[in-house]
Amino acid sequence: MSDLLISEHLGFRTLHFGSEWVQGRMRISRPDELALGYAQDMCAALLFVPPPKQVYVAGLGVGSLPRWALANWSDSLKRLDIVELRDDVISLTHSAFPLPQDDSRVRITQGDAAKVITERPASSFDWIWVDCYDGRGRVGALESAEFYAEAHRVLRKNGVFVANMWSSVSRYRGGLRRLRAVFGVDNIVLLPAIATENVTVIASKSPLPALDARALQARARALRADYKLPFERWLKALAPVATAL
Repeated sequence: MSDLLISEHLGFRTLHFGSEWVQGRMRISRPDELALGYAQDMCAALLFVPPPKQVYVAGLGVGSLPRWALANWSDSLKRLDIVELRDDVISLTHSAFPLPQDDSRVRITQGDAAKVITERPASSFDWIWVDCYDGRGRVGALESAEFYAEAHRVLRKNGVFVANMWSSVSRYRGGLRRLRAVFGVDNIVLLPAIATENVTVIASKSPLPALDARALQARARALRADYKLPFERWLKALAPVATAL
């Protein structure tokens, strides 16, 4: 019996993996919208880098981030390399949470994202998105030192690694320490969600600017106008990784 459960309520379609935890949510009338706050937070790296050309996505889920990227980065985006462990999730997404059909920029691979990334060339991605949890909140090798090292290897000079992590689990600080060992303590910032334990972790291959820089504040205002997302609030909420260790 499948553990994939779909519910619909007040115009939203939600996916669960056999538990009460929400795996993803889509507004049926506006599928390109990011319906969950933490998913919106995973766009905050735009404060530091321009819209990407090449993106590696670890975990498909309901396809929220890929749909948003295709809708909002149409001028820059050349490839979305999506890796999903479960073939039943890929099939379900095609039927219930579809991505645009026949878009040559989209490549979906069934496999372990921590292994597939080792097959990708060095310096080939501008952006890596990681949002992979099973029904028990486990992520496996996607919080390992080996995966972080591979992510660093495949990122271009100014590339960013953006991951959804949970601050309430015991492995949280260990994951941050492993990430710090690869990217460096000064190249990682944290964005805690408002109402949940989710933390968006942004790790840059190049040094990040000072969070109080005037130019960054101006960029946040411009991004809010362009994307209708709370970049100014995010900038105020961002904290160096050292504050959590």
